[in-house]
Amino acid sequence: MNLFEAVKDSITPRQVAENYGLEVNRRGMTCCPFHADDDPSMKLYDDHYYCFGCEEHGDVIDFMSKLCSLSQKEAAERLAQEFGIPY
Repeated sequence: MNLFEAVKDSITPRQVAENYGLEVNRRGMTCCPFHADDDPSMKLYDDHYYCFGCEEHGDVIDFMSKLCSLSQKEAAERLAQEFGIPY
């Protein structure tokens, strides 16, 4: 299993969002960190995220990449390290 598959199979966007201090309600909604958002407009699914306000979307690696301004590889490596995922 490669790095990207290992990360995507092990972590959800919700786990990353909560790990970085975003408040997620029980319906999986949070305020989007990618635009000025007063009401939760981003839905965090098990395998992807989607913002109904700015239409930002992607998988857990895309989320981390955008959130921390990292390349896809840097984001995957950081997630693997932070969540203890072997690859």
